Amino acid sequence: MFAAHVAEVVIATPDDSGRLRAAVGYALNWWNGISAERHQIVLVSSIGQHGTAAEDLDLADQPAETLDHCDVFIAVFDPMRPDAAKVMGEVARAKRAGKLALAWLVAEPPSDGLGAADKAWLSDVTQRLTEEGTVPRFIGDGDSRFESRLQAAITDDLVITNLSTLTVPLNSTAPNRHVTTYRTPVALLGPQIWAVTVMNHGTTLVTGVTVSVDAVDSAGNDLPDGASRSRQAIADVFAKLRAGPWPAEHRRLIGPGVVSPAPGPSLLTDRMDLLAAHTALDFPRWLRPNQHASALYELEGNASPRVHIQFEDESGEVWSRTNDAEPERVSSSTERHTS
Repeated sequence: MFAAHVAEVVIATPDDSGRLRAAVGYALNWWNGISAERHQIVLVSSIGQHGTAAEDLDLADQPAETLDHCDVFIAVFDPMRPDAAKVMGEVARAKRAGKLALAWLVAEPPSDGLGAADKAWLSDVTQRLTEEGTVPRFIGDGDSRFESRLQAAITDDLVITNLSTLTVPLNSTAPNRHVTTYRTPVALLGPQIWAVTVMNHGTTLVTGVTVSVDAVDSAGNDLPDGASRSRQAIADVFAKLRAGPWPAEHRRLIGPGVVSPAPGPSLLTDRMDLLAAHTALDFPRWLRPNQHASALYELEGNASPRVHIQFEDESGEVWSRTNDAEPERVSSSTERHTS
C-alpha cells in the first residue's frame, strides 16, 4: 500500500462501439501498474460519466457533471470523422477549464502517402489543437500495434511536468473525494458474485462510515432485493479459491504489467483477502488513511451493484456518495450541535 492522489479521468470518444474507450481504460490501468506508486497518483476512469456516441460529446448542458467532475480529459478520435471539429471544441473547453487535456488522434501523422486534401486537413487539426494549448499525438489507425502505441502515448504525455501541475488541484481537493468505492466481479466464485470495496485514499481518518448496497439493471432501473451478501458455504468458497485460476481472475492494482478490470482497481490481491471479504460481518465504522474494507455480494443476473456510502471527515462534515458520483454534503458538526 502507498499514499496517492486519485485523479479522475474522463475518456471522450465518438466511437459508438466503445472499443477506444475500453482500450484507453486498459492503458490507464497499465500506467497505474508501473507508475502510480512512483508518481503517487492513481488514475481512475470515470466510466459512464461521458457518452461514447458522437451526439453525447457536447458538454454544454452538463459542465458540472463532466468537466468539473474530472481531473484529466482524454479525447481519442479519428480526425477524419465529420464530428472531429466538435471533439476538438470539447478539448479546448477542457483546457480552458484548467484540466489536463490530452488529444490522441486515431490516424497516422501526415505523410507523402496521403492526398493533398487529407494531408492539409490533418495539418489543420494539429494546428488548431496546438493553438488551444494541447499538442495532439498520433496513435495510429488501430492496427496490431495500437495497444502499445496507447501505452507509449500515456507514458509520454504523463511526464513529470504534467503530473506536477495535476497534483496542485488534487492537493487542494477536499478529503471527501478521497473516499471511493470499487465494484469488481469475482468470476472465480460465481458469475454474479461481486466484491464491494470502500477505500480511504486520503491522509486523514474518516469516521461514521456506513455502506449500503443495492442493484440496478443495465438501464439503471432499481432491482428490489437484487443484491444480497454472498452466502456460499465457507467450505465451497475455500475449495474454489484453492482450485480456481489465480491471479488472472482478480488482478492487482500494483505489479509489473498487470492491469485491473473496470470500473476501478481491485484491492483484493490474494485468496486471504477474498476469504476475509466473504466472512466480513459488516464494513467498519472508520477507515484509517489508505485503509480499505471489502465484502462480497450476490446479484441478480445482468445486474450491477449500486453502493451508497456515508462518512464524516476530520472537520466534522458528513458526506454521502453513490458509486462514482461527486460526494454530497449531508451536514456539519455545527449544524448538528445547533439543531
